[in-house]
Amino acid sequence: MFVPREHWYPVLQSRELGRKPLGVERFGRRLVFWRTADGRAHAHFDRCPHLGAQLSRGTIDGDCLTCPFHGFAFDAQGQCRRIPAVGRQGKIPRGMALHAFAVREAHGLLWLWWGAPRATYPALPFFPELEHGWRYGTETVEWPVHYTRAIENQLDVAHLAFVHRTTIGAGGRSLVEGPYVESDDDGIRVWVSNAADVGQSPRTLAELATAAAGAPPGLHFRFPALWLLNLGARQKNMIAFVPVNENTTRYYLRFYHRVRNPLLARPLEFVMGLSNRFILNQDRRVVVTQTPPDSAHAQHDRLIGADRAISEFRSWHRRMRDMPATQAAPLADER
Repeated sequence: MFVPREHWYPVLQSRELGRKPLGVERFGRRLVFWRTADGRAHAHFDRCPHLGAQLSRGTIDGDCLTCPFHGFAFDAQGQCRRIPAVGRQGKIPRGMALHAFAVREAHGLLWLWWGAPRATYPALPFFPELEHGWRYGTETVEWPVHYTRAIENQLDVAHLAFVHRTTIGAGGRSLVEGPYVESDDDGIRVWVSNAADVGQSPRTLAELATAAAGAPPGLHFRFPALWLLNLGARQKNMIAFVPVNENTTRYYLRFYHRVRNPLLARPLEFVMGLSNRFILNQDRRVVVTQTPPDSAHAQHDRLIGADRAISEFRSWHRRMRDMPATQAAPLADER
């Protein structure tokens, strides 16, 4: 499974990982997550280098992850610290080690660096406007779709009047003005307005660019897997897309708001969570039918002007796929 390397990816909610090893599939690979006594999270491929048993079925002994098969113990850096069969004085082979992923914990999420180890890492790709003063509720869903189609669906500004005609697309606003799109190495920003088609000429991109100046984008996608919908100054929707495998994408769908009173905030989060699930499910019934599943192979798709944000995503994804091997080194112990 191709997923762009050398990036931070949100892979779990913090609350999903306790003090027991947790085995999950991400990027088409089995990974194991665990916490040391200080609460820090760690991740490795979920395979003991001895005879290939799943480490996620083992235990945490002190600050070591212990294999359930023969008791081999590995520290947070992936170094083997104990092989019971050779005794306390026995020599541990140099190659008996795990690949240790860089992991960060922030914004209620666990982030994993999908790339070669570095001396220093870039900042996490979050949205600065969500850093302070917000509450949120989270809905977790999984779709049987490739992550490229899942992301592109949320960058699609022309489907609302059809897929969501009973909800957010009510009113038949099928005419897309723009969208006006800006992109850089960090992500894609989209300004768009939809209108009922009564024969009028939509505004030009130059007019839309003028209108967008100084205004926050309606949609903002941070590479590689974070999306923000600007509902207003006090409400936002965010999605963290988690590539599970070729056929599955996990969504962490959050509704952010500024209601501080818990007696009011919790019912609001519950209602908005139900609403977001319902709206997302309207998308699901269409997206699961798209072929080919991975949009990187969709050479026969014919994009239109309303698809500018999708086109920008595909261009970025293609650049990542075509990156020279020296810039996307293979991970240690990949097998």
